[in-house]
Amino acid sequence: EHGMRFVDLPNHTPPSNKKISIQALQKTLEDCGIEYLVTLPETPYELFLRDVATNSPIRIIQVTRESEGMAICAGLTYGGKKAAWMGSYKGFYNSLDSLIGTARRLQASFLILISDEEIPPDRAAKDPEMGRYAAAIARAIDLPCLEVRSTEELVKIREALEKTVTSTQPVAVALYW
Repeated sequence: EHGMRFVDLPNHTPPSNKKISIQALQKTLEDCGIEYLVTLPETPYELFLRDVATNSPIRIIQVTRESEGMAICAGLTYGGKKAAWMGSYKGFYNSLDSLIGTARRLQASFLILISDEEIPPDRAAKDPEMGRYAAAIARAIDLPCLEVRSTEELVKIREALEKTVTSTQPVAVALYW
């Protein structure tokens, strides 16, 4: 049981990812020993979640709010499990209270995967909800954040996980699909 319920919506086609291979991302997380992926499903990484749910030993914990996911990841980490949180940059922003109030208080250091877009400033000015703020938000709260823009840069996830071993807070990776 993968713990995830997928709903196929009529005329919905999830975006295919051209920059980061979902299979390579999955293999990277598996090779790093991630046991749990805590997430609120979003369209940009829907194909990735479907692949993990059907082809991976990683257990998905689906949450209803991103902040709930931060608390669950903190608890799993505190209990000795290897967990990762995955969400959109807006979900990351919405969960800062839980990140600061729970994860940092427990000194739980886990991996945060932030799904973001790299868009030009003029496009962002027209639609500020489009993304491109994940790394800036992480830096603003002194959260270590590495940025991945291609399959070749997935090695940064291993670097981030290595930092979690000596850190007393989560370490983020912004995934620019």
